[in-house]
Amino acid sequence: MRFPGLPLALMLIASGARAQPPAEDEFLPRETGFSGLRGPTGMAEVGLTWLVLPGAEVCVERSAGCEKGDQSFGVEVWQLYRANTRLAFGAGAMLALITTTDAPRVDPEGVARDHSRGYLTVEGIVRYYPYVERTIEVWVGLVGGLVVVSDSFDQSDPVTDKALVGPRGTAIRSEGYTVGLATGMAYSLAPHWSLGATLRYSNWFLPQEPERDVLGDEASLTGRNTMFALSVSVAYRLSL
Repeated sequence: MRFPGLPLALMLIASGARAQPPAEDEFLPRETGFSGLRGPTGMAEVGLTWLVLPGAEVCVERSAGCEKGDQSFGVEVWQLYRANTRLAFGAGAMLALITTTDAPRVDPEGVARDHSRGYLTVEGIVRYYPYVERTIEVWVGLVGGLVVVSDSFDQSDPVTDKALVGPRGTAIRSEGYTVGLATGMAYSLAPHWSLGATLRYSNWFLPQEPERDVLGDEASLTGRNTMFALSVSVAYRLSL
């Protein structure tokens, strides 16, 4: 006796036996935010910085005296590679040009000048994230690199009708290195964006003997200087 529907029924039974039940984790929602970072991630940060040198001796002509401490506002940019949830490393630069302290000086007779000072750091950083949740994370790290202190002495507009030949000022640049610690936290704003705050402590090691220009002006900072920097930044991250 032949059963026309038997082959079709056997095929359906065989296919059902081969089908595997869905994995249990397929029903669970995927983690998002910081705690959902698993593979390599690239990050770019841009921020505003308030820099403080509380114990710096700011002098441009040491025979005329010095001022204690300095502050400046600036900007910083960081490019980071985050290998996993806990570890990241990268490099960045900070530029601070709006200083608040100007040291006493004695200009040469008949030469009126304006003085300005700026700071530039180029540093590497290693971060470790001990606390990582979906919307908030906290990190600690080590920083180190190079620092450049630039002093510019620009001649004020003279009261004369004669044309000036040559540069209107001079610049002194002191170069050194930095070593320090940093800590920060971030709050997730969107899948790829976050808002962060960073506190950095560093020691700047500059030449002990100040550089001088032809008019006797001196580099404003020398030796070891302690630096604190508080930054607020916006970061963009993208899985690699």
